Order: sequence, then structure tokens, then C-alpha cells
Amino acid sequence: MINKNLIFLLPILILLLNQVHVNAVAQDYVPRNIDIERSPKNILVGSFLGGRSHLKPMLDVATILIERGHNVILLTTGKYEPSSEYPGLKQITLGSKTLTPKNSSNLHKDNDDYKILIHLMRLATEAYNVTYEKFKNTAKENNIDLFICDVLASQACIDVGNNLNKPVVGFIASMQMMEPKSYKSDPIFGCNISLENESFFERFRCTLIQPLEIAYAYKPFVRQLNDIRDQMNIKLVSEIVPKVSLALIDTFFGFELPQSTAPNVQEIGPVLSEEYPPLTPELS
Repeated sequence: MINKNLIFLLPILILLLNQVHVNAVAQDYVPRNIDIERSPKNILVGSFLGGRSHLKPMLDVATILIERGHNVILLTTGKYEPSSEYPGLKQITLGSKTLTPKNSSNLHKDNDDYKILIHLMRLATEAYNVTYEKFKNTAKENNIDLFICDVLASQACIDVGNNLNKPVVGFIASMQMMEPKSYKSDPIFGCNISLENESFFERFRCTLIQPLEIAYAYKPFVRQLNDIRDQMNIKLVSEIVPKVSLALIDTFFGFELPQSTAPNVQEIGPVLSEEYPPLTPELS
């Protein structure tokens, strides 16, 4: 009888000892000094394509970082005209605008949306060596601590950040481009968002045939880009999905189908400004 009581009391004693140990540890815990991690950082926001649709969401995030005392530099093509909205922002240009009336007219000749991206990839590949050197020099001259890169056609920004061993934040509106799933697709690839109710043939086409067709279309530019990297002794860090420390998906909550995501993939959208200019008389 005594042995049975001891066996019964033993788990209770163990729980009490653990409780005492936890309380002792909690009482001796010293909170870390949060000011240590809030020292001003130098942040580079980069976009090869530029334009309001690509820059505005990133700059709205950058505004918060500027208000918290960080130094933010924008590196993109052309001159971002609404820079007056961001008085604490320093801008460095990559050169003339990437998309001009002459080359942007080619973007709308193809019925398949993914072929539009081929034109953007061609432009980014042709200017890669110059763009890479500009990002690298800017990062070194300004002692950049963090890169925030527009994922679309901004391979140079991502490559520089990774090759300098700096954290890279990828910014994009498409979940499928950063966290692809076999049971999902994207209209830009010529398939429906969900394959749940599609026929077997359509699932087969979207899961196997269409990715192979897209890979074949992109292959010449991928090979050309890798050759340029080899010539410049740039370490290849990204494959199909760009290598980033954190991926911010600027999309509408509920717009994307539910899916499991990696811990470093976060939906933050839609990123909207607090104020917008009034509509012109023609639009109002």
C-alpha cells in the first residue's frame, strides 16, 4: 500500500520541482535592452523596372522605417517623380527608364501573359552587368545593412545582397512566384488559380506541360544570365525561386487560396497609403 502511494505521489513531486525551477529562472531573467537592436540601419530599396506600381508599396513601408530613424536609399531607373511624398528618402538612379514607349509596346503583343515577363527578363539580362555594379557600389559606399528588392526582374539587387552576405527582403504581389504549390497556379501562367475543380487533362497541363513550356521559353535568358554571372565571378545563389531572407507578399487578404507557407513568407497586403490625391475632373 505504501509503495502504491509513493508511486502516486512521485509525479506530483516532479511537477512541483519543475514549477519551482521555472519560477526561479523567470525571477532571474533579465530583459534584453531593446535599444541595442534599434540602432539606425542603412537600407537599400531596389527596383530595376521602377514605376509607381512597383515602388509605391515598398516606399510606403520605407516611410515607416524612416520614421523609426533608419536611413533609406532608393535605387531605381529614371526619376521617381512623387519623391516629395517621401521627404526623408534619398534617391540614386540606375539611368534612364527601363520601359520606354518604344520597348513597352512589345509587352502587349503576346496573348500569353507569361511571355510578357520574357521581355522584362531580356531587358534585365541585357543591363545586368551595369546594374549589378551600380547596386554593389551603392551598397559599399553607403554601408548598406539591409536590401529590400522588387523581385520582378531585379536579379542584380538580390544577387548583390546575397553575395555581400546581407539580409534580403523580397517584395512582390504574387504568392505563386515565391511559394509555388502544385495544386495552385496563376492566370499569368495560363491556368486558373485553383486546380481543385479542373479536369484531369487540365491539371496535367497546368502541373507538368505548362511549367515545361515556360521553362523552355525562359531558358535562353537564364543561360545568358548565368554566363554573365560566371564572367563577373558572381556566386549563383538563386535558382527558380529567388533566395531571400524574408518574402513580403503584397496581395489582398483572401485573394490568395489558403496554403501552407514557409516561416519567412508573409502576406502583408494590400499596402495602401494613408492619403491619395483627389481624382482629376475627367475621372471624377
